[in-house]
Amino acid sequence: MLVDLSPFVKPNSTVAVALSGGRDSMALLHYMLSLKLKYHFNVIALNVEHGIRGETSKNDTSFVKNYCKQNNVELLCFSVDSIKTAKQYKLSIEQAARKLRYDCFFNAINDKKCDVVATAHHQSDLCESVLLNILRGSGVKGAIGIKSNFENKIIRPFLSVSKQEIDNYVKENDIPFVTDETNFSDEYTRNFLRLNVMPIIKKAFPEAEKSIARFSEISEIENDFMESTALKAVNISSDGVKITLPLHPAILSRATIIALKNLGVEKDWEKAHIDAVINLSNLNNGSRINLLNGIIVAKEYGELTFYKQRASSDIELPFSVGVIDIYGQSVTIEKVKKPQDLKDGFYADLNKIPNSAVIRFKRDGDTFTKFGGGTKPLGEYLCDLKIPLRTRDFIPVIADGKTILAIVGIAISEKIKVENHTVETIKVY
Repeated sequence: MLVDLSPFVKPNSTVAVALSGGRDSMALLHYMLSLKLKYHFNVIALNVEHGIRGETSKNDTSFVKNYCKQNNVELLCFSVDSIKTAKQYKLSIEQAARKLRYDCFFNAINDKKCDVVATAHHQSDLCESVLLNILRGSGVKGAIGIKSNFENKIIRPFLSVSKQEIDNYVKENDIPFVTDETNFSDEYTRNFLRLNVMPIIKKAFPEAEKSIARFSEISEIENDFMESTALKAVNISSDGVKITLPLHPAILSRATIIALKNLGVEKDWEKAHIDAVINLSNLNNGSRINLLNGIIVAKEYGELTFYKQRASSDIELPFSVGVIDIYGQSVTIEKVKKPQDLKDGFYADLNKIPNSAVIRFKRDGDTFTKFGGGTKPLGEYLCDLKIPLRTRDFIPVIADGKTILAIVGIAISEKIKVENHTVETIKVY
């Protein structure tokens, strides 16, 4: 068995081998220890007792402790309750154990106990993961199975090594190990595949594992390309996430997932949501959909914008001079001297604003008379200015009934414009 460790370890780094005491992890520890001088890195061990198999699991941890003590290997020990976590988060015991195990790995890294954690995943594990993901309905990303380097923190040096090669290495080097009896129970999904399905596949296709591993490698390369292309189409801003169109559906799908994750949706999306976004991309500008979890997607001038729906408000405040806060937005009405150039801001004649005027947001039926005359529905006027649909309902306005006198930051109506005889001028911003 020969594995080049140079892609996985750096000189003077510390590698913690995830050590369960089983055959594979014991082989990995032995292999890493045998090459630490050649590659100039330090080796420690890390054990996680999952709280699943009672005394048997504790005995395995005792075996690991004794082995490390006898061989002068520093050991980090963690104990977790997988059963309790599974119930708490509604996970399978397998999922809970994995979550807690990786939490321990990253805790060790973050606490500077090690630089990376090495796991003993091998080629058979990779193939099982690929098949499981495909059977569960995953796309190309799931076809990767297990990455050889996860987040540059979890390394898997044995991923190209067959199970038989590891077994031979253990026998040749007389490496002690313990056996997890749950490995022989097909109650767990992965074990069912390993014990019942893979033997049948390999009987018909002896090179199946190598072929699946090649498929995984190709999938990882293609997935990385599509991910990087999708990222280039995504622009994260203060008012949402924008995706530049047009995009191939395969890239748009990934860009959509990136957008959802940036808005806090990690797992709730389904294929139906992705399909809805792809369909929206083919509709007219101004179209929008309620996607999920309060997220709206709007098509706006060659882009899809994902944003969280803000609570609508019928709030209205009496018009007054000063700084006014309306639903978290600041509106300033300031008395000023009549400027020489009225084009350097939004100015109005204070005395033309009736006492009944209020500051509020856009409502159905609002109309606006632009400079020079010509009255049209406010929504239509904002559309002419290419104001995004998602922001129109939250632009503060000065209104008298359904008549809009000023659109804050955008326009002043002909009805309150400053003229030669204006006595009191205000600036609106």
